[in-house]
Formats: sequence, structure tokens, C-alpha cells
Amino acid sequence: MIGALALAFLTAAATLDARLIGPALSDDPGPFSVWVELRDKGERSPAELEAMLERAAAGLSPRNRARRERARVSPLADYRDIPVHRAYLDTLAAHGFEVRAVSRWLNRVALRVPGRRLLDLAGLPLARRVVPIERAWRSPEPSSPSPLPERAGLEHAPGASMYGLTFGQLAQLGIPALHAAGYTGSGVLVCMLDDGFNYYDRHEALRGIKVPPGHTRDFVEGDTTVTDTLAPFGLRHGTWTLAVIGGVKPGTYLGAAYGAEFALARVEMDAFERRVEMTYWGMGAEWADSLGADVISSSLGYSRFDDPDTDYTYRDMDGHTTDVSRFAEIAASKGILVVNAAGNEGWTPWRHLIAPADVDGDSLIAVGAVDAAGTIAGFSSRGPSADGRIKPDLVARGVENPLPAVGGDPHGYSTSSGTSFAAPLVAGLAACLIEAHPAWTPTTVIRALRATASHAADPDTTYGFGIPDGWRALHWSGTSLGAGGLRVSVTGPNPFVARAGPVSVEFGLEGSTAAAGGRLRVLDVQGRMVRELWSGSLEPARPLRASWDGADGDGREAPPGLYWIALGVAGRLAAARLVLIR
Repeated sequence: MIGALALAFLTAAATLDARLIGPALSDDPGPFSVWVELRDKGERSPAELEAMLERAAAGLSPRNRARRERARVSPLADYRDIPVHRAYLDTLAAHGFEVRAVSRWLNRVALRVPGRRLLDLAGLPLARRVVPIERAWRSPEPSSPSPLPERAGLEHAPGASMYGLTFGQLAQLGIPALHAAGYTGSGVLVCMLDDGFNYYDRHEALRGIKVPPGHTRDFVEGDTTVTDTLAPFGLRHGTWTLAVIGGVKPGTYLGAAYGAEFALARVEMDAFERRVEMTYWGMGAEWADSLGADVISSSLGYSRFDDPDTDYTYRDMDGHTTDVSRFAEIAASKGILVVNAAGNEGWTPWRHLIAPADVDGDSLIAVGAVDAAGTIAGFSSRGPSADGRIKPDLVARGVENPLPAVGGDPHGYSTSSGTSFAAPLVAGLAACLIEAHPAWTPTTVIRALRATASHAADPDTTYGFGIPDGWRALHWSGTSLGAGGLRVSVTGPNPFVARAGPVSVEFGLEGSTAAAGGRLRVLDVQGRMVRELWSGSLEPARPLRASWDGADGDGREAPPGLYWIALGVAGRLAAARLVLIR
């Protein structure tokens, strides 16, 4: 007969992950970072569980509820929204275990436990499983920041005077046209998950950013301060990614969604990698949900899990396996649009995308990096996901991006490269679309961006669906790239070299039984007319052609830059983007 002590040992050992049994039986002092998966959330009957779910739904903040309703989340609250059972936390504390992190979504807590106490922990009735917390290496940035001389790099193109340093990277995505139409992300809450935000409230391009009270959290230190100017590694990465979306210094530096509001979460250590960092990411995502954030922008990602006993490899980049990917999936299920950097592993032995960029593209946008000419960066992580899905989803500028200096100079700027800066550009574009189409679900926003991007017809595992086009995405109707049955497309070379001859445009009226009058015009990036190419009556299903030689209405050469070929019919507008080169 098995004695009581032996039975207790067997019960505890059955709860322990196999990787922890050896340390539990040895003299290894540890400590070991572990997850304790809890048995339940304290419910004792179906009726009690139903009451807990009702309380969870009633406890949603107004903004959180509104976002879930817009995203058609059903049920509005589920088991993941019920808080971790308070009595379990008290029991752990009573046994001398210090809880370092709590996840209501996954119903588990993170602890650091000496090896000799692993069996004690596993023997507690509250524990369903005790498993090690994975440690992974953060994807490194491919370059160090380089200072910019004062006002250096300001672009000279239509509309550039408003944007200064950021015009090129925004124009590549068609964002200035959205701004000109009045969509700057106003009313949208973007949560930044990053390593810290030093000088975000001091630099000239950052101090105008809207961060409401109560919208800063440091999950590493456990407080609400996301700056630490004495930190040896500067806590600057988050400041940079925040600027790419929200920077606001007209004439010098504007972000992709400079009208949005922001929540700032520090979830990462710069000095070294800790096993709990993906846990911090999850806590940040849960916090973003509670605030009612519409978008999560994350330029963090993890690969190369270094525990010698773990079997995580590229095969596990399937969107479901790693902790951080599970957190991202749940965030998306709550109606949050999640945008994450694809990673900078393109020139490393790993080469592939990183977690959580592996999450399904209908739930998360993984963003790779291109240069100013739209050519993929060598460092940009390649797809596909381990289960064969197209990744990355989209690409944006990630080479020599202009950034605010983070070091005390309130007027300084630098440049750096990485998918870290491509991701917030797309997140900002998404925020503008959410403002423009508040009834769109996150999945609809993603579909619109993919369907109107440069490689939509032939997505691959380098560019994904390509470079998004904000103006076309704004007018995406689900089947047509136009607006309400209008269609316009550039059929000649794009970019268009004026000296090589005129560019051709095809346009027409679709899905209608009646003719209608219309105008085809060339607009600059601010929406001002450069030249009218055609006006007259459009017959349904009878496309017409026009051309443009690069001159304005007075016959003068139009400056090089970004233009729109816009078809207007009865108050509706469809447009195609065109880049003019001299």
C-alpha cells in the first residue's frame, strides 16, 4: 500500500511539468520561473459561474464595452474575463510564494520558486499544472540610430512642408491623403507595448501626444511610471515607435495617426532577457483590453527559445503555441486590432518571422520592412508561418526611418531601421481607417488593407500582400477597389517617369443600370486639383481610358511626388495612387 507521504509526492509530481521534476528532486536552488495554471476561477456551480459572467460583463469599462460591441464580440464577456480567484492568490501568499504576474485570460500566475519548493507548490489543491516560463530572445534591431543634422532630410514634394521628416514614409502608404480628408486617428485609442518611453513628454515632437490620466503602466517594475532617464539602456525604443504613430510637430515631424490617444505600457527589459517578459506582454494586452483600446501596436517579438529542454523551434511559429501568441490571439478575439513587427531575422540563421507575428492574419497584422523605394529590407523576417500561411501580412518603410532623439535634446532627430518602425506606421494607418469607418470590425480593416495593397493579386512570403494604400483602403467596398461601383486604375507604369511618355488610366462605372456624369482629375497629396483629365457621361460596364503627361492645367511640369487619379461621380470618389518621377 502506498503511504500518505508517497501519495502526496506522486500527486505533486503529476502536476509538475516533466522539465521541473529533476530540479524538484535535486539540490538545485533555482529559483525557477514558473506558471501555475489554476484549477478554476472559484466557481462552485453552474449558477455561480453564470453570475460571475454577468458580473464580468457589467464590469467592462464603457469604452471596452463599446469596442466589443462594434467588433461584434459574442458573448460580450466570457470565462477569460472573470478575474483570477482572490482566495487562490491569498493561499499562495500564505505559503510564502510571491506572485509576480497574474493573467485572468489564461487563469494562471507567474512565480519564482526555489527548486526545493517546487513539490510544495505542485501539491497545493489550487494548482492544475506547474510549467516553466519560456525564455526567448527578443529580435534585435538591425542598426543603431544615426544623428540627423538640424532639419536635415526634409522632403521637397507636394504637401511635404506639413510633414517634414516623415513625409516619405507616410506618403508611401497614402496616409497624407487620409489626413487631408480629415482622418488622423481622432477618437481612437492605441496601446503601445514596448520597452519604455523616456522623454516622451519632453521632446518637441512628442509632448503634444495625448496620453490620458491613468494610461501609463510599467509591468516590469509594477508601477505607473514608464520613464527612467537613469536606466543604462535608455528606454528609448518605445519613444521611437510612439513617435512614428503619434508624433506631432507640424512642419518637422508628424506621425501616422497624430490625432489618436495613447496608452503606454512598458513590458520589456532592454538590459537582458527574462523569462517573464512574454508574460508582461500578455499583462499589457489585458490592460489594453480593460481600457478599451482599439489598436495594440507592438514592435516586440520573440524567437530562439533558449531553454535547452524546450522543443520550441520554427515549427512552433504556428500562431497558437507560444505564450505571447496565445495572448495576441485572445486580444484579437476581444475586438482589438493587433499590429506587430514581423521581426529582423531575415539575415540571421533563424530567418523567419517571430512570435506573436505568427498569429493568423485575420487577427493580427504582421508587418515587414521595405526601403524608401519599396524594396524589401534584407533584415526583414520572411514567411510563411510554420503552418504555411502568408506572412508577413503587409510591409512598410523600415529603413532609415526618421526618429526623435532620445537623450535629452528636445529638438534633435536621428534615423534607425527595423520592422519596429514599419509596424507603427501600419498601426497608425489602421487607426485612421477606424476613425473613418467606426462600424468596421478589426477583421474588416485588415481585409481592406490587404485587398488594396500593392501585392494583393500575388501575395508572397517576402512582401505578404504588399505596401498598403490608405486611400484605396478607405474606399474599399468588399468587392471593388473603388467607391460604390466606381473604378479607376493606373494601367501604365507606376512610378511614372514623365519623360518616357504619358501614363494610361482606365476608369468606369460598375454595378449600375443608369449612366451618370463624372470627372476624372489629378489631385496632389493635399487633395488639390492639378489637372482635369476628362469629364462627361459614364455608361455602365463601359470603361474609358485617359492619360496624363505629368503637366498641370497650365501646361507646367508638375513637381515629382505622390498624386491621385480621382474619379468623382454624384458625390462619390474613387482614386488610384500614382508616383511621378522626373
